[in-house]
Amino acid sequence: MSTGMFPINTMNADILSWLTGILTEKSLAALGAILMIYLGILARKYLVPLLQAQRNREVAEYILVIADDVTDYFRLKFPSAHWSVWLDRAVDRIIEITGVGRDVADRVARASVARKGETQTETVKPALKPTR
Repeated sequence: MSTGMFPINTMNADILSWLTGILTEKSLAALGAILMIYLGILARKYLVPLLQAQRNREVAEYILVIADDVTDYFRLKFPSAHWSVWLDRAVDRIIEITGVGRDVADRVARASVARKGETQTETVKPALKPTR
């Protein structure tokens, strides 16, 4: 019952012949196609949103840098004016440069002004420390 170096019993031979009958070249190609479709679905579900989030983060950082530059420019151009005077011009300039919507440009301009600490009014004086 054994041929050559490897003994083959009849049960193993039946299983192997059954598998070779099922695993033909066409069935393997179909199985590979199904596997590729499944991998594509998984990539679209998990990998694409991750890559888009990274791209969106980079674009947001780019817009914030532009907003910082634009608000710095208007602060230097109008040093005695309050930030609310030139904010609309800065928002228009950010829209012109980046092409984002008005609400996004307004938010980044206000965030830039807030980061620089210019949202406090100049009339408010710091509290004096009590003396003993």
